Amino acid sequence: MTIEFWRTLRPRRVRRPKLPIRVGKAQQVLSSAIICSDHELASWIDLAVKTDRVLGTPEALKELRDRLNDVMEPLLETPSPMAP
Repeated sequence: MTIEFWRTLRPRRVRRPKLPIRVGKAQQVLSSAIICSDHELASWIDLAVKTDRVLGTPEALKELRDRLNDVMEPLLETPSPMAP
């Protein structure tokens, strides 16, 4: 068994910083999520911003919110298949 093969057997560990975080760290994590196409991490940053768990100046927070609005795809208003 090679090392490369062994690395694929282990489950992927989710790494997220402790909240609250600074706005600069949130920008870095969002950039990482964009580059890696990690939708779950981007959603986690979006939730942290919406629940006011990101610290920084009002200008920097507005800039981060604007960037998140550009990156995040809005949810479609489709009815549930279980709805009558």
